[in-house]
Amino acid sequence: MKELKSLDYKILWELIKNSRRSDRELAKVLKISQPTVTRRRSRIEAQLIEGYTAIPKWEKIGFELIAFTFVKTNKSYSNQGKGNAILSAGKAWIMKQPNIAFALPGEGLEWDGLIMSYHKNYSDYAHFKLKLDQELSEIILESRSFIATITEKMVVKPLHFKYLAEAK
Repeated sequence: MKELKSLDYKILWELIKNSRRSDRELAKVLKISQPTVTRRRSRIEAQLIEGYTAIPKWEKIGFELIAFTFVKTNKSYSNQGKGNAILSAGKAWIMKQPNIAFALPGEGLEWDGLIMSYHKNYSDYAHFKLKLDQELSEIILESRSFIATITEKMVVKPLHFKYLAEAK
């Protein structure tokens, strides 16, 4: 991949703030031509953008809770002959769960993985957690969750990537 130029970063950050903007609007804000924006945007989207998504007002579409589930994984499975198959099955299971928005390995506070999920209510969360612990029992030794209500009144700062544009 070619190194990004300053202008490409400016376009990228404008898209992070609001991906619905037209090339014409971006050109006006950045004071460049619309064909330049179109050409560079195409390259940026192909190389750097995983996808576009809407960030809903969760409570208005029936979701009450967000859960951050921390997991401890069984590191010994990687030494077993079937370790890769177990890991692949675990990843496939996570990908099939529609309420999981984000999952990744990491480290800290004695945990080595994080799963972020949205739930309609506590019963939905409890069912998810039970399923997680039972169906991934070969991989997950222990899991604990931090759950929070995501009503408009409770959220201090809503999830949105537009804030990152200010941190660049």
